Amino acid sequence: MPAARYAAPCDSVWIDLSKGLGCPIGAVLAGSAAFIDDALIWKHRLGGAMRQSGILAAAGLYALDHNVERLAEDHQNVNRLANLLKEVPGLELQPRRDFTNILFLDLVGTGIVAPLLAEALLREGIRVNVEGQDRIRLVTHLDVSTEDVEVAGRAIVNALAQLRTA
Repeated sequence: MPAARYAAPCDSVWIDLSKGLGCPIGAVLAGSAAFIDDALIWKHRLGGAMRQSGILAAAGLYALDHNVERLAEDHQNVNRLANLLKEVPGLELQPRRDFTNILFLDLVGTGIVAPLLAEALLREGIRVNVEGQDRIRLVTHLDVSTEDVEVAGRAIVNALAQLRTA
């Protein structure tokens, strides 16, 4: 979906340039002139001013020029991961839409706590974000290949099975 269409109903939008776009840092904030003026004031009040940030801006421009089209790969990869995990008993996947590169694993029905699953996955070289006792956040991005998704999916299924029997 074109960014203009996606953002059309919003007064302001924030575009993160990291992860999927492959930029090491940065974001773009868009809105009315008054909104941006207020945002700049608050950015400085909260210590967000950066000096000599041109090199970071260059990385952001590169990301926008070269990596936007490949975001579809991230969406395909997260859908592949969801398909690998959808039959796991007790595991709920959120969101159930295909326009994001983020997948949440709700573990309540599995009887397994998120920190234990995260530890088991880390032993397999897979890093996940723990978002409470019952939730894990997974993100596909520029550095995650389809093969990586296959490996991660199998590792999650295996780790859940092992933790259930432990």
